[in-house]
Amino acid sequence: MSGIFNIRSLAFVAVFTCSLMVVLSQNEDLESCVPVAQALAPCLGFIKGNGKPSASCCSGVKQLARDTKTKKDKVALCECVKKSLSVIGTYDPSRIPLIPKQCGVSVQIPPIKNSTDCSK
Repeated sequence: MSGIFNIRSLAFVAVFTCSLMVVLSQNEDLESCVPVAQALAPCLGFIKGNGKPSASCCSGVKQLARDTKTKKDKVALCECVKKSLSVIGTYDPSRIPLIPKQCGVSVQIPPIKNSTDCSK
């Protein structure tokens, strides 16, 4: 049964990533969010309440943490995450801050939802 779950999870991530890339690339302002969506796509299962962050999720979060240095970078990343999460349906915002902790990344991420003010 776990093999079927893994195949379904992979299929969901692949479809989500492709769909999100199409949606984001249709708007030039959002095009810069495509790499963020790709980095965080493996985290979807965890954000939706399943298990723990995968190794590929942790790898994506580590890369984003390395690439996000300034406040402007952090605000832009938050906005991209908000836009990405807006297309996945129901998820648990309280699980988002747990990702860096469980991945051993020393960065703080707030629970991000549609009403999050990324400028703060």
